Parts: sequence; C-alpha cells; structure tokens
Amino acid sequence: MEFGRIDIYKISIMELRHLRYFVRVATELHFGRAALQLGISQPPLSQQIRMLETELGVQLFARSSRRVRLTVAGRLFLDEAKATLDRAEHAITVTRRAALGELGELSIGLSASALFTPIFADAVTAYRRRYPDVHLDLTERPLSAQREGVVAGTLDIGVVRSGRRLALPPGLVATALTMDRMYVAMPAGHQLAATDAVIDIAELADEPMVHYPYDREGFQEDLYRLFGSVGLRPRLVQEAHEMSTLLGLVSAGLGITVLPGSLRRLHVANLHYREIAGDSALSRMWLFHNAASPRPTTQTFLDVILPHAKPLPEIAIPDAA
Repeated sequence: MEFGRIDIYKISIMELRHLRYFVRVATELHFGRAALQLGISQPPLSQQIRMLETELGVQLFARSSRRVRLTVAGRLFLDEAKATLDRAEHAITVTRRAALGELGELSIGLSASALFTPIFADAVTAYRRRYPDVHLDLTERPLSAQREGVVAGTLDIGVVRSGRRLALPPGLVATALTMDRMYVAMPAGHQLAATDAVIDIAELADEPMVHYPYDREGFQEDLYRLFGSVGLRPRLVQEAHEMSTLLGLVSAGLGITVLPGSLRRLHVANLHYREIAGDSALSRMWLFHNAASPRPTTQTFLDVILPHAKPLPEIAIPDAA
C-alpha cells in the first residue's frame, strides 16, 4: 500500500505527546536514549509508539536486536509530525501572547491635538516599542463618534478634549490625562502680535476666527465657554478640516484661532502665539474606554499611559447632564 501524506488532524485518538515521543525516537533511533530524554521508562515509550503505529495502520520503525531504523512511511511521517508540533507550538505561543496583550489590534479614536500632546505622543511611541506586534490604528474622530465607537466595540479607546467631565454611558470609564492652557494663534503681523504677554479673551472681540470642525461637545464647547465668560461669542468665519490647513489660513492672514497650547509644537512660519488669561482658558485631555470588556491590548496601553496621567485640579464647570 502506498503511504501518502497523513492528515493527522483526522486521527481520532492521536495526541501531541505521541508525536513528541515519535519524533524523539526517530531522532535518536534508540528507545533507551529517547526514553531518558523524555523522562519516562523505556517500556511505556515502546508501548506508546506501537499504539501510534496501530492507529496509523503502518509500521514506523524497523526494529532488530541491534538497531532501530525508520521505515519509508516513518521518514515521511517524521516531516509531518515535526510540522504539526511546530504549528501547535506556534498556536500556543500566539494564544498566550494575545491573552497578554502582546499580539492583536488596538483601535484608538483621537482628537486633532492628541498626537501633539506629550503624554499621549510619548505613550504611543513607548507602546509601539514595547508591543511591536500589535496593529495600532489611530483615527481622528469627534467625541460623539468616539463614544459610539467605544460602545459598539469598533474603537477600544477614545482620546478627546473637554473642559468638563465627559458624559459617558454606563460601562465607559474616563481618566483625565493632562490639562493645557489655551492660546490664540495669529499672523505675526497682526496688531495683537506686538507682545508675548498673556492676553485677555475680551481683546479678541470681533476678531474673525478660522476654526476646526469640532463636535458641539469637547473643545468647541470649551471655546464658547471661554468667550462666554466675558459675554462674547466667537466670530467664526471659516472652517478648516485639517489642522495644517487651519494654521496655514491663520498664517496667511484670514483670521485668528484659539487652540490648546500643545499645538504650538506645530511650527508654522509667520505665526505668533499668546497665552489666554483666566481660569476659563483651560483644556483637559481625557482617555476613555469600556471597562466592562476591554481587549488585552487595551489594558496594555492603559498600563503604558496611565502612570503618567497628572492629578488635575477641578475646573469650576458643572458636569454635563
């Protein structure tokens, strides 16, 4: 009978230990040495090999009083057995690493300024270095879309800006990461750019503003709160959908803009920044996730970033209803 490729996944009672026993005997070609290396006695090893041969219906070894050698079938089966053991070991390793958060995927929704905020940018760098086999997906989304994504499980983590504590559904947990002062960015030739002094928000009355399409929650709410603290509303004249475009429009003289101080790390020619005065000119960055069913990769990212979160003073803003 011709001995072809054996599909060992279809063999009902064969166990991985039988394959390990076989491979060791086939490598040593000596039952005594193989038994010693496997940590068992020789008679049970010989019995297990015979059970394997019975299950397969073929003779794997030709035995004599002087030597043991592989049959043709045994040589073919040796390659299959080694490949199967390698696949099994790989499967075990992958499963264990996935459970530890060392493999898999991590999907994070971001506010526009997140990657320019040191605590988050440094955490991403450290995470990529520590867990290079995790596929990291970073997508800019407004707060509402991040919240829906985390609830639905299409996002693992949300990172947003909001002066007030986030309004989140049950099961979602938010942690404040850091807090920035707000700055006004203006063209270098603007009349308010003659000094670096802290500026009062009232000085920005009637100034045309280029703005980012923020969600009604989060930073846009902070912006309206900031102007509302002195009885004003921002005069929004143009929307830019990319942060680089926004700063380019400001640099070109189409208006001013208000942004978190971390975005000053974006170096754009002809821009001048002034810090905005007052307790209302504060912007918090939050991280939130689903505590009820986090992926292992979510937990490993939290372990990287949360030790660096800074205790933040409360801002005198009522929590969202």
